[in-house]
Amino acid sequence: MVNYSMKWASDCSEAEDIMRCLRTLLNIRAGTQPADRELGISWECLDQLPETAEALFIVELEDKVAKYEPRAEILEVTFSYSETGIMIPHIIFGKKV
Repeated sequence: MVNYSMKWASDCSEAEDIMRCLRTLLNIRAGTQPADRELGISWECLDQLPETAEALFIVELEDKVAKYEPRAEILEVTFSYSETGIMIPHIIFGKKV
């Protein structure tokens, strides 16, 4: 997913590495990695109505972050839309306690 914004909620010595891993996860389209077809975020939600797309994206994000970056937790997800209707998720992560 090319259009998104991410923030880290607190200072943490691991924050830079965790954010790098999360960026990698968000930038890979699910199904494109031969060794692990589940790695990445599915874009199937983008074919849905905005409310459905947002809900499906959040579920996908929660599942993938739990599986691939268990050091992080999702604190907040909001959405905005470009002038052309492209969904832009804004995600705030924190360190899982």
